[in-house]
Amino acid sequence: MTVREKGLLAGLLVLLGLGAIYLHAGAPWPQSVSPAKAASIAIHKRVPVPLWRPAPEPFTKDIKAFVASVREAEKLTDPVQRCLAYPDPPGSHWTHDAVVAYCRYRFQPTITFAEVKDLIEHGKAAELDRRMDEALQAQLTQPDARGRLDHIFLNDFNGSFATRELLDAWKRNSPNSAYAYAASGYAYVEMAHAQRGGQFARDTAQEKLDAMDRLLREADSDLQHSISLNPKITPDYVAMMHAAGLEFGDEYAKRAIALGLKADPFNWSIYNEMLWLVQPQWFGSLHAMQRVADLALKRAKQNPLLWMEKQVVERYQTNASGCDCAPPPQADHFPAAFDELAASGELATAGKTAGEQGKAPVAVVYLSEAMRFQSDAEQLRRKRAEQLALVGEPQMALDEVNKLIAAAPKDESNYQARGYVYLYMGDTRRGEQDLETALAMNPDDDEVLGMLGNLYSGQTQEWDKAWDIADRIIRKYPNSPGGWVMRATIQETQPRAGLEDTYHYFQAHFGSDPAMKWQIDHMREVLVKTTQVGASGG
Repeated sequence: MTVREKGLLAGLLVLLGLGAIYLHAGAPWPQSVSPAKAASIAIHKRVPVPLWRPAPEPFTKDIKAFVASVREAEKLTDPVQRCLAYPDPPGSHWTHDAVVAYCRYRFQPTITFAEVKDLIEHGKAAELDRRMDEALQAQLTQPDARGRLDHIFLNDFNGSFATRELLDAWKRNSPNSAYAYAASGYAYVEMAHAQRGGQFARDTAQEKLDAMDRLLREADSDLQHSISLNPKITPDYVAMMHAAGLEFGDEYAKRAIALGLKADPFNWSIYNEMLWLVQPQWFGSLHAMQRVADLALKRAKQNPLLWMEKQVVERYQTNASGCDCAPPPQADHFPAAFDELAASGELATAGKTAGEQGKAPVAVVYLSEAMRFQSDAEQLRRKRAEQLALVGEPQMALDEVNKLIAAAPKDESNYQARGYVYLYMGDTRRGEQDLETALAMNPDDDEVLGMLGNLYSGQTQEWDKAWDIADRIIRKYPNSPGGWVMRATIQETQPRAGLEDTYHYFQAHFGSDPAMKWQIDHMREVLVKTTQVGASGG
């Protein structure tokens, strides 16, 4: 299996693990989970899930002061000043120079894709080349412009097929432009990544593998030509390292690393990509990761962004990057693993993971820190609002989701988030209204179905509504036990007729699954007791 194949598989497994609904009930239920997660799991298990409150955990005593400081920082409109005004995680030791450098990196002026498109379409490719060269020179010489060109490539050349014609036009208009070929090669690698997908090679259609190979060959041709024109363009080497992970292998990766460090020995994107390549689940090890991290730290004086790799091994070991390489609850260990600054993506993953594991204060801290560097990330805002309600900050939570709804009144995710906030506040009526609104906008939303099913059967005991939810789940997932478990719960608890039929169906379709043994045994016991009561006239 290739490096990228394993990486994509790991990512896919994480997404499935955090998905809205379990299609198979064999997965263990963590000891502490978020309400939304619990509701989703509950449609496959018979355990009623109460509205949830977190147990004491890291950051509990500091969360009020932290949130107050965040609230003040978020009043600022200048993105860099806002970023700098944020508090660091309670008790952490983030290197101030690294924080300043990362704030400036995230919010520095760049060339947007819209600008790239406009310049190429209006025959101003030479102007685009000049601006790219300015970004490269600034990246190499100005402390406040570290990673500027890398950031442009990361944001603009994501490999969508819609951009292919534009990049080809750039090459035609500027046949001697190293940046045109660099952007084209970079985008080809991203396209190859998308073609490859996340399945094992044996489970991937041959035409997909062939398409990936063709795209990588195109990428290599463009990247090599770009290097021949200008060997200082660092995104060339980041793209080559990606290509090595997808298909080209170890020797290709070593050459890309050597050339990249020669072009810029202090480049954060190159070190970050090196650390991806040497992770243990691919062809590396923790020892190899630590060696790369140590090398990065030796050069952090020249580029403070490299401080972010100080604890990369600790973060890996606690699953902070979503690698699925540590048992839960990982969130208890995040404060130690994030004692030094980390990239916004890792902070976001840590915050989401903490929320899934029922660690609301930890989730609020790391979701806030991710938003510090990604102020326009609406998904993070929704996630944090839900967790704010759980740490006793309901007004801030409501203010946040109300702003989201006002800005995007047709986005069901915003109503779902506000519904959760209301439920966590104990306002069942308003919570139900918002969740029903979200479900009306997206009738197939698994997580909302699970939450409403739990609400109606476990909280409000609105049996007809709960029955309808169970029926919808059964129709959508006929080969999953979830809807049948919910139906059996209603038939037992209300009580409602038909439990014997449900039992026979369940036994016939899911009886061979060891994970369903408790469920089947329990239904049988209920039926026996019901029969005994009927026979005795009770």
